[in-house]
Amino acid sequence: MRRPCDGWAGWIREWITRYGLSIVRVLLMSPMADRDVAGGDVTYTEALLARPPEGVTYTTYVDALDEGSLVERGRRPRGGLPGPTDTVILGVRGVEHGLRRAGLLFREPYSYVTVSPGAFDLVHAHLFAVRMVGAGVPLVTSSGFPLPVLYEDRFGWSHRHVAVSTVAERVLARAVGVELPWLPPRRAARAMVQSEHYRHQLIDAGADPDRVVVHPLGSTGTAGRPRGGPPRTIGYISTGFESKGGPVVLDAFRKLLAECPTARLIIVGSEPRRLDSSFPVGSVEWHGRVPHAEVLDSVLPRVDVLALPTRCDSGPPYVVIEALQRGIPVVASDLAWLDEGLAGPGVRRVPADPDPVSAAFHDLFDPDTYPLASRAALDLWSSRYSMAVLADRIGGTYRAARRASRRGAGTA
Repeated sequence: MRRPCDGWAGWIREWITRYGLSIVRVLLMSPMADRDVAGGDVTYTEALLARPPEGVTYTTYVDALDEGSLVERGRRPRGGLPGPTDTVILGVRGVEHGLRRAGLLFREPYSYVTVSPGAFDLVHAHLFAVRMVGAGVPLVTSSGFPLPVLYEDRFGWSHRHVAVSTVAERVLARAVGVELPWLPPRRAARAMVQSEHYRHQLIDAGADPDRVVVHPLGSTGTAGRPRGGPPRTIGYISTGFESKGGPVVLDAFRKLLAECPTARLIIVGSEPRRLDSSFPVGSVEWHGRVPHAEVLDSVLPRVDVLALPTRCDSGPPYVVIEALQRGIPVVASDLAWLDEGLAGPGVRRVPADPDPVSAAFHDLFDPDTYPLASRAALDLWSSRYSMAVLADRIGGTYRAARRASRRGAGTA
């Protein structure tokens, strides 16, 4: 029973949810643990499921496949022959697979799927390049940054190779009706990106500004307590040691030791390497990959300042969000693809080079500066990267997408 103190606001919320002005059933095509590559995108899926927008019920693509409300097309049936549509898709998938094996396309395959009529009010495809076969369902896409940037900056493809693959992806996707989340939206009613820089890139490429919105990543739970210091331990947590600035952190830490000989560095996620004699014994604690839960429960509580001078990343990386949530100030790079909101007294955005990173360490190790930076880190998380805030914004994007589809745009 509704409490009297809810008043008109409570009745309005109930009316909106009951009569369909908010999205209710969302098919979430987003990377899943034990099914897809582990990383921040799986954490994003888990955050959405743990804190969905008000009135939204998510069904993951894994559950939808199991229950039959989602069918993957272009697969050979166990018995009998495929129908005409699946025969065509089988042929298309064969061509696509050959092009990917030859290196003419990026590695991420297209998904051809059909949803049961009336099963969902909207499809949210995060990273997945999808073609909805025979479905008139509003589509929302989301991604961190374009695949061409990922392949050139992180995977080391040549600029020419990336350029050829980008053109090939554009041509094939348009020919078969697949929506690529890193290109200006065509079938999608809304595209969610994680930085203004990314949004402007899509607009410059021809996207309708009204169809591209910025929503950074977020985490669930509550904010920790502000830290009083004095700081002593730098933390670096990443599986991509070279691309995420690991060597820069080591060099910057070496410079920090000259003035703060009691400083310590914890490295987690990358294969341990032999260090030279310039690092005192015990000053660097190096671990390989550890479970995400262990990072949250055992590693971050020991870290005073998180360092991630990355040269290839997007949005705010999840390790940064989780550090801010615990009152840990962050030293991050000035990479354009990182969320512009990742700023303020709790964050130092500097070039990914040892001297400015070391200077940021010195700044945060100041006993008067550190408590203020810790409090600012918590405030930044609460105002921008908490799912309690982001869920409502994502829900608003879903509703806008549904309204747009009713006007004849953005139906998969």
